[in-house]
Amino acid sequence: MLAVFGVVRRNGRILVCKRPSGGAFPGYWEFPTEALEGEETAENALERAFFERLTACPKSVKSLGAVDAFYGEEVRLLGYEVVLRKHFFHLYGYEDFRWVKPRNLKHLRMLRPFVTFLT
Repeated sequence: MLAVFGVVRRNGRILVCKRPSGGAFPGYWEFPTEALEGEETAENALERAFFERLTACPKSVKSLGAVDAFYGEEVRLLGYEVVLRKHFFHLYGYEDFRWVKPRNLKHLRMLRPFVTFLT
């Protein structure tokens, strides 16, 4: 499986989102993430992750690299630095969001691939 995630920075902080209860990995924090569907491009999936889950639109994206994980199947996560058109959100696919200083990310319960990517 192939998925994308976006790292958004603002005033020295990074945007993280809390996965909702009732789904996979409830209560874990992650960067806005979305799996690719069919022949969808990574950029389209990333735009969908921000628009459908946060009602935000990426202004620009830049590839940061990839990290592999295993969740019952192999997953490759493609990371992107994202600049948003606005920083006001309406949550639809997440339980909560925070702007966190990078040094404080270690205090959140984050999924291992995101920790690996940051380190």
